[in-house]
Amino acid sequence: MPARVGLVVVNYNSAHLTRALLDGVPAALAGLEAEVVVVDNGSQDDSLEVLATLTGVTVVPSTNEGYAAGLNRGIAALERVDAYVALNPDLRLAPGSLRRLVERLGEGPDGARVGITAPLVRDADGSTSWSLRRDPSLLRSCGLGSTGRPALSEYVRDPQAYSHAHAVDWALGACLAVSWECAQDIGPWDESYFLYSEETDYCMRARDLGWQVWFDPAAEVIHEGGGSGVSDALHEMQVLNRVRLVRRRRGTAYGWAYLGASTAQELWWAAKGNRRNRRAALALVVPSRRSAKSSRGSVLPQ
Repeated sequence: MPARVGLVVVNYNSAHLTRALLDGVPAALAGLEAEVVVVDNGSQDDSLEVLATLTGVTVVPSTNEGYAAGLNRGIAALERVDAYVALNPDLRLAPGSLRRLVERLGEGPDGARVGITAPLVRDADGSTSWSLRRDPSLLRSCGLGSTGRPALSEYVRDPQAYSHAHAVDWALGACLAVSWECAQDIGPWDESYFLYSEETDYCMRARDLGWQVWFDPAAEVIHEGGGSGVSDALHEMQVLNRVRLVRRRRGTAYGWAYLGASTAQELWWAAKGNRRNRRAALALVVPSRRSAKSSRGSVLPQ
């Protein structure tokens, strides 16, 4: 088990949430030694003043270059750790949860190398969040996830999958523990994803290198912002980054097909009066309509 753990929190206008999160850290560590780094991603509220009152915390002021960039800055500030845990500010940690996650790093029950571990995530109302995911694919981009068929759904919605520990494709990035050896193998988080798909890319790169992503429901967190939805701009980033990821992973031809399926789905929802889907569809096919945060790296060759 790692002897010393780094905790990395990326804060953006959310210092009061971050402070509440850190209040629960000692019980969640259950005796583990840890250092805490909070990266402030250019907050425009009183975050820096609030963070300055925290004891035992290294605060790294930064400009807002995205979540992945914030994590990279926080990881770089860690000293002599055997693992790190990426934490969203709007989490509440169950006692022993962080200790459980880092205990599972290393050799798995089948002899595989476990490099990343993820907890059971609950929404603020106590319901289980569908935090486990399958790799994106063309079939899973067609909007048929409600069928529950694994071939058609990126979300894992089978309650049984959340009742036992097992290897997964990837998991929600709100809380992920990573062994230091695995982190060194993978390299930095990809900062071309300003927000969304960065954890998908990170977990997939870990698996490419022979590391396992492991889910353990004995470690539990509450994601208070889990059911809050996304804005039009965030939805645009979510859709474009998924196409960007698939094209990079599967090649241009597959990427074009994925782009077509994604555009068709967004247009279908737009026809039902959903403004955010209209914006995403336009951004997919008209590069000039993309926001600056969505334009990092090509979606497809123009």
